[in-house]
Amino acid sequence: MAERAHPEDKGFKGRFFGLRKSSYRQALYGRYRFCNKYITNKLVLDVPCGTGWGTSLLTGYNNVYGLDISGEAIEYAKTHFPGVFVVGDMTDMPFDESFFDVVICLEGFEHVTFLEGQAFLRETKRVLKEAGRLIMTVPLLTDRKHSGNKYHLCEYYEPELIEILENEFEMESYEKIQGPDSLIARCVLVHSSE
Repeated sequence: MAERAHPEDKGFKGRFFGLRKSSYRQALYGRYRFCNKYITNKLVLDVPCGTGWGTSLLTGYNNVYGLDISGEAIEYAKTHFPGVFVVGDMTDMPFDESFFDVVICLEGFEHVTFLEGQAFLRETKRVLKEAGRLIMTVPLLTDRKHSGNKYHLCEYYEPELIEILENEFEMESYEKIQGPDSLIARCVLVHSSE
């Protein structure tokens, strides 16, 4: 199981000298490709962005920012990829109110505790413009047992995740897709003042 997307991580490289693609690499590219249709000429934040590799797959934006708690990952991003990369906590983002058109959180929500996840959603509403979008992918629990992934601090059963997200945002779209290790919730949410 490859956790942080890094171009040099063997979990993201193909086998047999590149003749067979890694399922993690394909999933990474697919997640970001999905986001591209929502970010044309937009100011975008990718959080957590890790090494910035995924952020670098975004196209058509006006400007892109990446935020991650790891200083080492941000240094890698700054030296390898275009964009504005900032060290920071997703529960207390160093950006002005109503700054971004789109916030992207792809497989990061499960890496914080339940309370930190709630703080992230509030912070996202704060930094998003009115009618701005939050695009998320989140692995789903299927049998109410933790996956065993030590980096997942809070995993969600589908009805619970939907309720949490709809308490803060309007659901524009929701679907389940198969990821390399589990089912993934993929949703587009809209910031509404109502």
